[in-house]
Amino acid sequence: MSQVLAGAVLVAFVVMWLTALIALLACVFFAIKAIRRACPGVNLWGRDTLWNPANVLLRSTMLTDEGLRYRRKSLKSLGIFIACAGGMLLLAAITGQLK
Repeated sequence: MSQVLAGAVLVAFVVMWLTALIALLACVFFAIKAIRRACPGVNLWGRDTLWNPANVLLRSTMLTDEGLRYRRKSLKSLGIFIACAGGMLLLAAITGQLK
């Protein structure tokens, strides 16, 4: 592999890695904001959520309109994270570094 191509692959890897890190942090941030916007009658530590407040993200009926917007942002961030992680694995497989 030529030096220029190796440098381009390294830059692409670093960009995907940083994007994945930012997307993961955004996913956690928006998920916490969504959990805090549960509907008034929802007990976050009860049977409806199986005693796990994060399960409120799985049922859209438990969130307010603002919570639904944050849930959507969280899921988009999760998708970007998965795409970046998959892109890094694909890049490693193409360059022969995946062992």
